[in-house]
Amino acid sequence: MPDQLASRKGGTVESVAAAASAGAPTGSAMSTDSCILRHVARASRAVVAAYDPALAPFGLTGHQFNLMMTLGNTGPMTVGALAETLGMDASGVPRAIRPLSDQDFIAVERGADRRQRVLSLTPMGRSKLDKATPAWTKVQAELVEAIGANRWVSLMSELRTVRKAAAACSTRKGDT
Repeated sequence: MPDQLASRKGGTVESVAAAASAGAPTGSAMSTDSCILRHVARASRAVVAAYDPALAPFGLTGHQFNLMMTLGNTGPMTVGALAETLGMDASGVPRAIRPLSDQDFIAVERGADRRQRVLSLTPMGRSKLDKATPAWTKVQAELVEAIGANRWVSLMSELRTVRKAAAACSTRKGDT
């Protein structure tokens, strides 16, 4: 995959890396101003900052709502499956769900394999999710209107491409 991405930019991985180290011109794909990490992280923080205040009156953060919405939509999931779906490391799931579990919004049970933990939304969690969903819907509609519905559909596809490229990155080879 890295070679395919480099060829779309007009060169091999080595030539793209050489352009970066040679001090690529500002605005080019390889300039430090075009850092993928910087732009994706800034976009992520901006999106979280849009959802968090809307969900705060319900005692939830955007991340907590996303986690509960995922469980609400898919049903019970193992920690690993939830981590995969949310694009997070499985080791971070227990910390993320603890406040939700402490409030009885998420149930944690042993799976068929005693080492597995299965997570599910409780009736209290479903109620909380249902109450918070209109606030999420309002922010979602506002953002989609600002971005444009067709452009958002296109951006989702582009973000999948970014995630796949990052997962295939040579620095992640030991993770797969």
